[in-house]
Amino acid sequence: MAARNPGTKLDLEWISKVRVNTQAVLRRAQHIQGQKTPKKQWQAAWLLKVITCIDLTTLAGDDTPSNVHRLCLKAIQPVRYDLLKKMDMHDKGVTTAAVCVYPSRVADAVTSLKAANSSLPIASVATGFPAGQTPLVTRLQEVRMAVVDGATEIDIVINRKLALTGQWEAMYDEIRQFREACGDAHMKTILAIGELGTFTNVYKASLVAMMAGSDFIKTSTGKEAVNATYPVAIVMVRAIRDYFLCTGHKVGFKPAGGIRTAQESLVWLTLIKEELGNDWLCPHLFRLGASSLLADIERQIYHHVTGQYAAYHELPMA
Repeated sequence: MAARNPGTKLDLEWISKVRVNTQAVLRRAQHIQGQKTPKKQWQAAWLLKVITCIDLTTLAGDDTPSNVHRLCLKAIQPVRYDLLKKMDMHDKGVTTAAVCVYPSRVADAVTSLKAANSSLPIASVATGFPAGQTPLVTRLQEVRMAVVDGATEIDIVINRKLALTGQWEAMYDEIRQFREACGDAHMKTILAIGELGTFTNVYKASLVAMMAGSDFIKTSTGKEAVNATYPVAIVMVRAIRDYFLCTGHKVGFKPAGGIRTAQESLVWLTLIKEELGNDWLCPHLFRLGASSLLADIERQIYHHVTGQYAAYHELPMA
């Protein structure tokens, strides 16, 4: 991970002056989507870059130790060895950025990765994911327990009520407490943008989360009706850029929810490159939260190497 974001004092004056031009945001998002994406070997290279930025995720009610074990093995070897060898990438250490699980499954992930002699980071959702509606003391304890079990990254969710009612001081205080409970674990703050109502609220919530010490800001839990969208991403990465220009601290960005195709992932890379620059094109500052995306990327890499698309039974399950 990159250097931690220490946070700043809450600047309510800055927050009160925030206004977002909706039409300008929509135009910019449309422009990004209209950009040409790389083809052939350049596309394959970008797709391998995407893989290294994926938080490979399972957040299902029927998660079991065996599901998590399979997830960890796939994260360690995300693309078939023979395909990587034909691209001369078999010895370059291509893995996903992390695995992401529920707090109760962190110990399972630790066991699987230790058995495989892997130091891959383990991310855990916490703080009453996905709704964030449990009592504060319970949410804090959930963070501490995930860290004790071995999580090195914690994906917290904000209390949306505080953002919707403009209680920015209370939201700042809660996130500061979560940051303290994380200890050395890096903290990603999920804004649940589909429930914040307006772009202005999204920008304000992004600022407050960063001021409170978030190392990443993340779009969604993946459980809302609206998850990662390009217009919302524009708003969030502009907030990241403004915060960096004001404080000198780089904060990461993680879109999550509904990102399923290789083509979409290339648009996300383009957005980050254009809005934040090459410094952010690394797993220390950019992550993609996804469960099914990797399968499509591997199919595209298979096509690049062999010239034909794989049947589903020809590739390991993602």
